[in-house]
Amino acid sequence: MHFCQRRWDYKCYKCAGFRYGKGEIMGKFAVKIERVITIALILSMMLILIPGVSVQAKAKKCNHKSVTWITTSKSSCTDEGMKVKKCKNCGKILKIKKIKKSGHRLRTQIEKMPTCTKPGLTATYCLNPDCIYGYRKYYKTEKIAPLGHSYIDKTYKATCTAPKTIVTSCKNCKYKSTHKEGKALGHRWSKWKLNTDSMIKKKPKKTRICSRCGKKETVYVK
Repeated sequence: MHFCQRRWDYKCYKCAGFRYGKGEIMGKFAVKIERVITIALILSMMLILIPGVSVQAKAKKCNHKSVTWITTSKSSCTDEGMKVKKCKNCGKILKIKKIKKSGHRLRTQIEKMPTCTKPGLTATYCLNPDCIYGYRKYYKTEKIAPLGHSYIDKTYKATCTAPKTIVTSCKNCKYKSTHKEGKALGHRWSKWKLNTDSMIKKKPKKTRICSRCGKKETVYVK
């Protein structure tokens, strides 16, 4: 008689199956799972019954001989940083230490040059690359007072047609002003002199000359 027909709840080594109830047979995979479960149950019972046996071995105590410093947050010009002392073997943090503020490294430059009438501007910024007070946002700004004019006077003497004139200009800019004093001197004419060449053409002319500026004036003789 076939073994699985006599005892339906035992394994049949001929068909490599397992019978339940009315002779239903499972595949080879069910047999393997049954073996694994049985071995696991036997091992768990042994661990419970045998005294002094633990599932996990006790870990050895770390002596923290191999350590390293790790910076968790960098310091800045205005804020403190943080670094920790950590064991390389167990990962335990042994010490926490603050990092001092680096402080600003300030430099001042002229942003706008002053003129004779308008003020200039100086800008102070921080050289540290991570600082907010860099090139875009200045640490502080200050005005430079206007330079003021640097005057030079040049005097022109009075002439026959113009009075005495004083021209004031600035060395640093294009400012210029003119001041007049007195009146024009007027021409100092000589006596009229007849032009002999004009007598030949029957159109006589006479000429007079200013002894001060050398201007000549010629008119027809009526």
